[in-house]
Amino acid sequence: MDIHQILLQIKNDYDRAITTARFNGNTYANGNKAKEALIRSQKIINLIHEIVKNDFVDCGVPPRMIFPPVGNSNPEIKIKGFLKSKNQDVTIISNNAQVALSDTDSPDNEKILSVNIRSQLSSLAKNIDTLYERTFAEALNLHLSYPRQCLGEVYLIPTHEYDDKAMLRNQVIYKSVSKIESYIKMFQAINNRRDTDKDGYKYERVCLLIVDFRQENPKLYETIEELKTDGLVPQNSTVTLENLTANNFANDLLSVYRSRFGQNSLS
Repeated sequence: MDIHQILLQIKNDYDRAITTARFNGNTYANGNKAKEALIRSQKIINLIHEIVKNDFVDCGVPPRMIFPPVGNSNPEIKIKGFLKSKNQDVTIISNNAQVALSDTDSPDNEKILSVNIRSQLSSLAKNIDTLYERTFAEALNLHLSYPRQCLGEVYLIPTHEYDDKAMLRNQVIYKSVSKIESYIKMFQAINNRRDTDKDGYKYERVCLLIVDFRQENPKLYETIEELKTDGLVPQNSTVTLENLTANNFANDLLSVYRSRFGQNSLS
């Protein structure tokens, strides 16, 4: 499935859990509880994991280098950073990186290409500072230990949040438009790290998926002009989605990786 089909499946799964208060054969007290069960199951986020993994394969990365393997959610690679260890959502381990499939502080961790993937479809506005600080800190945690490591981040946000209170009544209702312009500024500030001697808080490439789930077929925004046309950012906004969309996300990360570790490092 392509990314648009994945977004439609996410919407259908999310809406179904809310309106039926059921998930995976179980009935819950309300739609919010069923939605929480859906999120805990990792079903939604794993759909995006597979898109990312397949993009790397399409860019020529041998499937044997990708963890978890395509179509699987395990094993994840745990990397020991400066402050803590954390499982990485998608990792690519090249032939010249001798890394165990467990928590390790091996110097070869620097040769791992790592991507973390998140989504926040409700409670975004009230949690964005905490979520952003966590995103910021996780890049710094790894770059302090492995300055040349290539890190990617994929973040799915809605143009309009799902209303948590409506979920208690098993209803799908959307709030007013999210602070899209502010979110773009925030993620651009941690994007496109190129200098391995500084900016450890940045990612080599961030992908911000901005989606309107109100539509029958969710709309993925790929340009500022589209956002302006639909009134989601001010007409005089100077923010840009350049190098922040899904377009060329995998290719951009691989380009940075090969510039650091050699053109044949991932073949």
